[in-house]
Amino acid sequence: MPNQPTIEKCILSFSHNRAETRAAADRQSIEKAQREIAAGKSGVSHLILRAGDDEIDRLKFLFPIHGVPIMCYALANLLNSSLKEIVVVGSWEVKRVMDGYLELVGSNGKSVKFIPEDPENLSLASTLLLGRDRLSLDADEMVLFQPGDLPFLYDVEKVLHDEDIPEHNLILWLNSRQAMFSGYKEDPDAEFVRRNYHYRYLDEASGVVHDAKEPNIYPINLARVEEDIIDLLHLTRKDGKISTAILKKALTAPLRFFRLLPLLGKHASNFSSDLQRLRGEDEYQFGMHRDNFNEGASILLNTSFTSKVHDDPAFVSDVDALEDWEDFESLTRYAADRHGEEGLSRIHPAGEALTKFKLKGMPALKKELPMYKNFPAYMNRLYKDLEMGYEPFDAEGNYVKPDATDGATERAYEWYSHKASRTGVRQASA
Repeated sequence: MPNQPTIEKCILSFSHNRAETRAAADRQSIEKAQREIAAGKSGVSHLILRAGDDEIDRLKFLFPIHGVPIMCYALANLLNSSLKEIVVVGSWEVKRVMDGYLELVGSNGKSVKFIPEDPENLSLASTLLLGRDRLSLDADEMVLFQPGDLPFLYDVEKVLHDEDIPEHNLILWLNSRQAMFSGYKEDPDAEFVRRNYHYRYLDEASGVVHDAKEPNIYPINLARVEEDIIDLLHLTRKDGKISTAILKKALTAPLRFFRLLPLLGKHASNFSSDLQRLRGEDEYQFGMHRDNFNEGASILLNTSFTSKVHDDPAFVSDVDALEDWEDFESLTRYAADRHGEEGLSRIHPAGEALTKFKLKGMPALKKELPMYKNFPAYMNRLYKDLEMGYEPFDAEGNYVKPDATDGATERAYEWYSHKASRTGVRQASA
């Protein structure tokens, strides 16, 4: 039976796993960044990680961008969409911020429900199941699963109304460097979101080799996708480790692996030569032809699967690291420097509502939530702990934009201001 033609319901996750200790979390973040620096990677990331012994929960969704929590941007994006139901999963701080935002701004006619995360099980699968149980789902209905760290992903209609929804139970919207930043070779500042692309995705029809990165949003039929693959894909999605997920799944489903053998043979015979013919020497950690990948994943997952690329940098621009937060802080400050408090509205359709919350909702939260009581001092200490070599705020609490972001920040402003001007739906404050 085909799925319903559009997605009307969403699980919005403001939950994230935790390391056991702050020392372990910081060590993981620093060592990852050091490896990237040593390898000469363009996307160096000092990860923002939670820890079980934190006095203040270092939950990235709570970090303010230009005075407004990241989670409010993500929530506003979905309130602006054609979705009808949204379930939010997160901590008690998340609920406090969400309630304050909705009370001040309104829900734009959406049903918005909150469910607390399970501190004893912070896996992706657990988050999805918690959200699923609060949605009124029909049989064979796709939902949108979205992590809440995509502050400028305000154009999701192409995902919600995708023509592939009726016939597929899992759709991966892959991030393609070539599709998002076509001129990056000639003009490095055109690639205003710096990421590392470990995958190669060869589109036979167009003859294009995409430098691809794992998706950040997941249209999924939770009744048709096995729970174990959800966590496998999530835990192995970074740094080119998708082959690990394939191997682990194959070991639990040997009959499916046997059906994969012809496709694996085709891959072994053709992919490297086709890639070399189109590009020459190339270093990558995983690659496949698009059709081979889609067919093989459908067999391995035992469900109808497809993948595609998009051209919207907001899909790849999540906030996993201090460098990501810095990019958005610099972008919004740049807009404010040019247009005052109207600056946010020039680059984000919900700018008016977000600014209202900053001015009228955040003062109370600064008194209640420890992270907000002196956020500049909190961030300066975080930067010091992660050995960044500089601090983002001066002694008076003013943001100090690194010189290295100048060209990319201007390009990001130009791109988002153009995008926002073409996005028809705007969320006015209630």
